[in-house]
Amino acid sequence: MRVLIIGGNGRTGRFVIDEALQRGHKITALIRNPSTLAAKEGLKIVKGTPLEPSNIESAFNAVPGDLPTAVIVTLGSSKEKGTRVMADAHENLVVAMKRHGVSKIVTLASFGVGSSLANITVIMRWAISNTGLANSFADHNHVDEILKKSGLKFVLLRAARLTMAKKAPVQFLGDDGKGLGVFAGMGGISRASVAGCLVDAVEKSTWDGRTPVITN
Repeated sequence: MRVLIIGGNGRTGRFVIDEALQRGHKITALIRNPSTLAAKEGLKIVKGTPLEPSNIESAFNAVPGDLPTAVIVTLGSSKEKGTRVMADAHENLVVAMKRHGVSKIVTLASFGVGSSLANITVIMRWAISNTGLANSFADHNHVDEILKKSGLKFVLLRAARLTMAKKAPVQFLGDDGKGLGVFAGMGGISRASVAGCLVDAVEKSTWDGRTPVITN
């Protein structure tokens, strides 16, 4: 299938592109600065930002006769108060997906978003409320609401602390992440493992409509 990736030049997005290409998928990546991503067979790079609807439209139509059939988002949120990078991007994506008849979107979220907040460590709950993380998590919570109201087949993977370790088996802890909080500060999940889960979620319907917390 062809997959549109938003955030493909980020630290996790690069793993997603490699994982998807290795599985035989074709990729379209919408990138603000195409020079930050190396050309690869099966990868179509489109210059632009998901904050601009016309750029998303260009990405959907980048390969004539081969529309994306799913979207993966690994975009980072901003800690700057009042910004809605993730939420605005998803609002634009939902409109474009419905226009083109694309029903599947998989987004990288974080442990501590939505119902999982209650099960994260006390220190992290304090940080989410009292530091720049507050805006970042608020943005992710908006995405949670947007996708749940969208009518699309969505998956929000709430990842524990991201690391650069090697790909490893993944534990799925349910939507609220109960049981992980005590260990969240010491553990985490590798970006390579997350990439595998994101592509799995596109290929399968196992987690459709779900927001599982994931960790290694």
